[in-house]
Amino acid sequence: MKKNFFIFFLALSMSFALTACQSPAEKFSEKASEKMAEKAIENAVGGNADVDVNGDNVNVNTKEGNVQVGEKISLPADFPKDVYVYEGTIKAVISNNSPKGYTVSIETDKAIADIKAAYEKKIVEDGWENTGVMDFGDSASISGKKDNRMISVMIGKSDDKTSIVLGVNEQ
Repeated sequence: MKKNFFIFFLALSMSFALTACQSPAEKFSEKASEKMAEKAIENAVGGNADVDVNGDNVNVNTKEGNVQVGEKISLPADFPKDVYVYEGTIKAVISNNSPKGYTVSIETDKAIADIKAAYEKKIVEDGWENTGVMDFGDSASISGKKDNRMISVMIGKSDDKTSIVLGVNEQ
C-alpha cells in the first residue's frame, strides 16, 4: 500500500512537470517526458509502468494498480456502486489490485458540516455500519464497515475549497 501512495505522489509531481508540455509544438517533448516518468516509476515499483498524459490529466498503470491525477478524472467502471461519492471535482483516483481498493480525492465548495452529514446519512442508507465519526471543526472523518470492506472519509479545508479523501478497501 505504501508503494501505491508513493506512485500517487510521484504521478502528482510528474503531472505538474508533464502538463507544461501540452502545446502541439511540444508533442515530442511530451512523449519523451512520459517515457522518463515511466522509467522513474518502474524503478520505484520494480515493475512495468505505463504513463499517459492527456491534457491536464496523468494516468499511471502498473501491475499493482492505477493512478489518475488531473482536472477531469472519472471513477473507474468497477468502482463500488454502494459507495457514495460527494458532488465536486474528482482530482485523483488510486485503484489498488491487491487488496482491492480505491482512494478518491474530491474538491468541492461545500461546507465540512454538510459533507459530514451527507456521508453519515448515505453510509447507513447504502448498508454500511457506521463505525466512527470524528469532528474537529476544521476537519472531520467518518468510517464504516460492510462485509469484508472498510470505508473511510476524511474532510478538511484546503485554501478556499473543501477536500474529501474517500477510501474503500477490502480487509
